[in-house]
Amino acid sequence: MLDVFIEAFGNIASLQNMMFLCAGVTLGLIVGVLPGFGGAVGLALLLPFIYGMDPAAGLSLLIGVMSVVCTSDTFPAVLIGVPGSVSSQATVMDGFPLAKKGQAARALSAAFAASMIGGVFGAFVLSCAIVIARPLVLAFGTGEMLMLGLLGLTMVGVLTGNSVLKGLLSALVGVMLGMVGIAPATNEYRLEFEILYFSNGIPLLIIALAIFAVPEIVDLLRKDSAISKRALLGHGWIQGLKDAIRHRWLILRCSGIGCLIGILPGLGGSVVDWIAYAHAMHSAKDSSQFGKGDIRGVVAPESSNNAKEGGALIPTLIFGIPGSSGTAILLGGMILLGVEPGITMVTQDLPLIYTIIWSLAVANVIGALACIFLAGPIARLTAINFNYLAPFMIMLIMFAAYQSSRAWGDMVMLTIIGILAIYMRRFGFSRPAMMVGFVLANGIESNLYLTINYYGWEVFTRPLFLGLTACAIFTGWIGYRMIRKQKDTQDIPSAPLTNGQIIFPLLLAGAGLFVIVFTWDMLPLARVMPVMAAGVTIVAVAALLWQMISRRTDPDNRTLYDEEAMPAFTDSFKSSAFSQILWFVGLMVSTWLIGFYISIGLFIFIFLKTRSPAPLWKVTFLTACGLAVLAFISHMLVLEFPRGLLQEAIELPWPLA
Repeated sequence: MLDVFIEAFGNIASLQNMMFLCAGVTLGLIVGVLPGFGGAVGLALLLPFIYGMDPAAGLSLLIGVMSVVCTSDTFPAVLIGVPGSVSSQATVMDGFPLAKKGQAARALSAAFAASMIGGVFGAFVLSCAIVIARPLVLAFGTGEMLMLGLLGLTMVGVLTGNSVLKGLLSALVGVMLGMVGIAPATNEYRLEFEILYFSNGIPLLIIALAIFAVPEIVDLLRKDSAISKRALLGHGWIQGLKDAIRHRWLILRCSGIGCLIGILPGLGGSVVDWIAYAHAMHSAKDSSQFGKGDIRGVVAPESSNNAKEGGALIPTLIFGIPGSSGTAILLGGMILLGVEPGITMVTQDLPLIYTIIWSLAVANVIGALACIFLAGPIARLTAINFNYLAPFMIMLIMFAAYQSSRAWGDMVMLTIIGILAIYMRRFGFSRPAMMVGFVLANGIESNLYLTINYYGWEVFTRPLFLGLTACAIFTGWIGYRMIRKQKDTQDIPSAPLTNGQIIFPLLLAGAGLFVIVFTWDMLPLARVMPVMAAGVTIVAVAALLWQMISRRTDPDNRTLYDEEAMPAFTDSFKSSAFSQILWFVGLMVSTWLIGFYISIGLFIFIFLKTRSPAPLWKVTFLTACGLAVLAFISHMLVLEFPRGLLQEAIELPWPLA
């Protein structure tokens, strides 16, 4: 075995393979920094180019991209509050508040150090698990997967702050959104209203961008200032490294969580960061600063989402079953390279497997060091007035959203769900809980159906199923106790209820009633999950309204802005949330008429001219730069621009087409 390990190291240390690995790392860094694109995009781009390559070189290139995206996607998550990919959602919760406090460099360096440790840990676990992983993977049937999904939902209570009911409602809203599309048990179309866009459900990327990016952009536009009052450079990155060392045991625990979740096909990066985040809150003696800028809320998810790549490679290499969307594309790349993953590969091609392992470890180290080196300069972006950054962020978000399914519905749903997320934040509802509910909805429903058909009542005789059931119950009880204890020690303000605080939950109850009515005539297996989710939503809304009305206050209500940070705030139209939403709506309508590329140029120019103090020449120059960058991204990544009525009527040259 030692000679195989040394041979694999020699493969990756060769000049050719190291060059390909560095090329993959570079592409992964670029793709990760672009909000919403993720590692699947970078891997898909490489597939046409690896055909006929040496397997070791081609796999080094692919692994370089896959392993680094989860590191570089921290940049947008921390600096602008937009998850660079689905695996950096939880990082936004504390990384962005740290940037607002002027501690972006600290958050970034801590995140990159944790990512490097997590990535190397994942590679180590992969190397150890090649022989022993088979019994572990086979032990998880559909019943265990069902309970693992329910375990994720029970953690929602920990992620919601002070209100269990609001956390439950937020998760149920996500579950109901996840019910749109084909019912897995009967293949009936559900809640699609004969609109083709909804036939496959709402894309995950749209949900992630809408509930995290849109509210933060609206918030910062209302403040009309920089993301951070000052950019802490200097020794901020050293402090982040010290934070990573101080919380090394948390990083190692979350790395283990990441590996375990990565092994299980179907979960992957969608939930691993939230589970690690919840663990960090559970294990903290004082969790009051989570969501406000606690460095533990950064290192925990960052270590887990890098470690999960090593875990996801275990079922991919041993059984040919991809553990995530990234490894699914990697699987296709391996086939193009003439490599057949599975038991045969484990028994006959061990040097190539350990070449993959070495590539994974080395890529994580190179990527993390490169990001740490860039953390200081990029952190300066937080001191720039957000009016200069906002049009370009809206440009990238709308463009990335459209690439999800390249349909007009992507932009429409981004705006609609973004507006919902704005008011969820306004009234203290948990957006992370909504994301968890959406991600787990389809898996829970599918596994429930399969468990009933495969096991029936016999599932309760499976020890692992019973153990996960006990964990779910215990986690829910502990989370509830922690929240009750926290509420008992807080001074609840006696602010009167507003109409909005009552109307918003009623609208959620109306959505639940709507779901029940429009799924009632479907087959039982197709309606059971949406009807249950909607019914519990109505009951939870009634309980929440009774709780608020009996107290005549809503202590969990939050504002869209920080009162202390913005004492001069006035409720003028320019600073209202409605006026900021109009920018999104206006861009969408303009795109429908004259196409995205022309519209975004006009949008950037008008926005900078009206919202920033920049002179005309600077506005024109910045607009031209934005259009050039957008054209470059579109050309290099072979991505399309949304077409408008103008493009349908007149044949225009690229990129106006």
